[in-house]
Amino acid sequence: MTKASFLPQRLLIVHAHPDDESLFTGHVIADRLAAKAEVMVFTLTRGERGKVKLEELKSLEGNLSAMGAFRSGELREALAAFGDVKHAFAGTRAYLDSGMRLNPFGKPAKPRKLDEMALSAASTSVIADDILRVIKDFKPDAVLTYNRKGGFGHPDHKMAHEATAMAVRQYTKQRNGRGPAFWVIAEPGERFDVQIGNESSAVIKKAALEAHSSQVSVGAETYSVVAGKEFRYDRTERLRKASPNPLVHLRPLLTFFWAIPLGFLLGIAGTLLHQVRATDAQGTPIGLIVALVMTGSLALAMRLLRNSRGALYLLAATFAGTVFWLSQPQANGTLLIPGNELGNLWAFGSIGLCALIILFPNVRAGSWRKSARGHQ
Repeated sequence: MTKASFLPQRLLIVHAHPDDESLFTGHVIADRLAAKAEVMVFTLTRGERGKVKLEELKSLEGNLSAMGAFRSGELREALAAFGDVKHAFAGTRAYLDSGMRLNPFGKPAKPRKLDEMALSAASTSVIADDILRVIKDFKPDAVLTYNRKGGFGHPDHKMAHEATAMAVRQYTKQRNGRGPAFWVIAEPGERFDVQIGNESSAVIKKAALEAHSSQVSVGAETYSVVAGKEFRYDRTERLRKASPNPLVHLRPLLTFFWAIPLGFLLGIAGTLLHQVRATDAQGTPIGLIVALVMTGSLALAMRLLRNSRGALYLLAATFAGTVFWLSQPQANGTLLIPGNELGNLWAFGSIGLCALIILFPNVRAGSWRKSARGHQ
């Protein structure tokens, strides 16, 4: 197989926040400009929820407009350090930096209270329309953005990937299969096709990162975004040629559809358990207790661990349908959910429990409530 080469003469780079262009594609921009190529950076937010490194700038945190204006100024200085780079912010709506938190498993996730103007709260198709307009105007022969996982997992990076993939796919379809090559940033440990960077581009990358001093700690030989993780300026940037996922249009739906089989299995499991009694004198309905606890725990976990109730709605609807189906006489006349006390408690109690968890206005993960942020 022929090894892919990265030699675009018109390169569009899509990023979520100011400083991403220098952190993740600083070598790429410098390399392409040195080759006399045209480069355009399209930034989707102004980094309004960034966490600053300098004590004298702490007053900016929480002031979204001031932080956005300051980081926009840093971005202008960084692009000037590269040279003749075209730039634009997304324009259909002024998307806000979503910020991020760490979920109970230590993975980046959307904040629990997501601003309605946040990038990761917007429809993928709306953001894709912004990117599509830029592609039509700039006519790149290559488009570069984060990988499907959003690099280290920032929700805005993931949204940038999905929207960019959708835009490239739409543009290619409109031009009968003739569209720009789609490239993504390969993370350490991932397969890559090219690696870019040398001593000359390292000098330029360092100058660009110095412009982002509110977000990046800059040293003589290394820089860092998170304390304790230092990177050399001459560390190469790795890229991989990708194909825009044809399922990207369906991803908002597929995000929740996994709840359908889960609801079905929950209904089956609870029905098989609910009539089981302990062998003690009272005949404790241990099966019913386990079935109700299992149902309530799963529904509550979905409220706590997800930012929307969409998956919980599907699980509850499938679960209720399964319980109703199992309560009907089977082909051989058997009733899996008989009309006795335990059967009624299971059928109506479990569905009522799901409804209560869905309708309860404010469910928070007490000990998980603390929000943790990394690079914004």
